[in-house]
Amino acid sequence: MSDDKTSVEVILGTYEEFLLGYRCFPKNNDIEQTFATHSHSSSIRTVCTSGKYLASGGADDRIFIYDLELRKEQCVLTHHKATLNAVAFTPEHTHLISGSNDGVLAIVRVGNWQLEKIWDKAHKGAAILDIAVHFSGKLALSLGSDHCLCTWNLVKGRQAYVINLNNKSKDPKSLDRISWAPCGVRFVLSGGKYTEIWSIEKGGILKAIEHSHKVICCTWISNNTLLVGYENGKMGKVNSYTGEIEKHHGHTSRVKCMSTYNKFIITGASQGDVKIWDEDLKMLLESSSGCRITCLCVTDMVLQDPVSRDDGENEAVEELAPASKVTRRGVVTEEHDSDSEVIPQKKIKRKSKRKKHKN
Repeated sequence: MSDDKTSVEVILGTYEEFLLGYRCFPKNNDIEQTFATHSHSSSIRTVCTSGKYLASGGADDRIFIYDLELRKEQCVLTHHKATLNAVAFTPEHTHLISGSNDGVLAIVRVGNWQLEKIWDKAHKGAAILDIAVHFSGKLALSLGSDHCLCTWNLVKGRQAYVINLNNKSKDPKSLDRISWAPCGVRFVLSGGKYTEIWSIEKGGILKAIEHSHKVICCTWISNNTLLVGYENGKMGKVNSYTGEIEKHHGHTSRVKCMSTYNKFIITGASQGDVKIWDEDLKMLLESSSGCRITCLCVTDMVLQDPVSRDDGENEAVEELAPASKVTRRGVVTEEHDSDSEVIPQKKIKRKSKRKKHKN
């Protein structure tokens, strides 16, 4: 492991059903894999972290919850009956909000993982494409394939109002991503060849920015600046006030997802490569995951390697085990079969696993 303590842990969801973790040391150009798990039985579509918890949702209609501190699976949530498109924790780490392809929006309490609220027809049965929780934790936005933007009052647990994007947006059918600006007053809707800057104070669009290539993902670098990932692999630094676009070379394939952490920018491409950049988009580190990346998130705390723990947890449990190599062909891991709403994590003894492998 590198001696430099400036590190960031990146979590990747993949089309090959793997959830991968990498600890990156940008200043030393070093990256090491922290775990690889094959809990999902179909492609992973969305991931998010909050405190010590990691949540991943996939096309198998399930949400897996992991304890990153203990590096093991916590439970599985099965209240959704369609592909998960979005999962998001509230800022206080108290609740997890999720949205699926059948239009169901659900809220689960963190800790006991019990379902507290569910809207079966949050977008009139249309797919929920993305969810963005406000930094205050008092409201959330959801974007649906019904071309509507819904605001949810998380204090009272009810829908506040709905905006029909057909009357306001340039290309409402293509919008599929939503993200709050650091100021908490503006947010961006992106998709197709547009990024739209909205304001909750104005209740409408401040600026619609047209791009020359299809926008796949975007993230806020600052209150003034957006970073956009394009289908052709390039990236654009966008001034959200003037609409000026500064083009940069990014990846050789579609920029699938991106995120920021302190002064670092992390991007993932559909071909499997991950890159870390500084604020000036100077590349600091790159690596290949060996899988087709679908989503990523960054942990908000740097954790110690689980093998250094002295509490004996790793003698019996090995859920998020480090893997030396993960390829598109995959690795063999255990999977769960249960119809219960919350599936407790099963302990697997190493000896029994070895015997099974030898046979």
